[in-house]
Amino acid sequence: MRCRLLFVSLAALFALALSSAPARATGWTLADERRMAADAASYAPPEFKRQLAKHSRRLMQGVSDASAGEIGTRDAAAHRAAAARGARALAESIRRHTPFDEIAYQAGGIVHELAMAIQPGAAPTADTSSVARFLGFSAEPFAAPEKLAAAALPSGTPRECYDASVTLTTRLLAWIWKTAGGDASSVAQYPLSKGPYAVRE
Repeated sequence: MRCRLLFVSLAALFALALSSAPARATGWTLADERRMAADAASYAPPEFKRQLAKHSRRLMQGVSDASAGEIGTRDAAAHRAAAARGARALAESIRRHTPFDEIAYQAGGIVHELAMAIQPGAAPTADTSSVARFLGFSAEPFAAPEKLAAAALPSGTPRECYDASVTLTTRLLAWIWKTAGGDASSVAQYPLSKGPYAVRE
């Protein structure tokens, strides 16, 4: 029954991601970033995934607010560094028992940072995210978040950029949960060597 409820919650999370949102002039739209948030949660450690689904509106609000505050003057390296800093701060917040609606909100900011770090060179099509894939966890899934966020992944096409953003976000979510003291043993089920893994069947 718990698995069924989690599936329903994630379905609701993805539906929320698809809700109407204003588009940016270039790069990812806000709707794209919201989908990334839902997709990145798919392969997060189960308990973290459950909490993100439970607080999905706050997760999406965090994405929206980070996007609205984006001024577009930082380069990709700066966005990756910001995502790593956010991961460290979020792990500490969880250890301090910060309410999870705030945790979910801050996670949305990490989603945005990695979306901005891996921008498509060409305009993404409407179905870019429809076959989204999680590429898998690296051989050092709990390395420093700066190393995880800086990983080079294929990004030659909009689809590859989307998958790369989702993958790096998921890897940071796993690091956050592990560092905060949670069970992240599920990462062993999805190694990079056996990926990619479909986000939606």
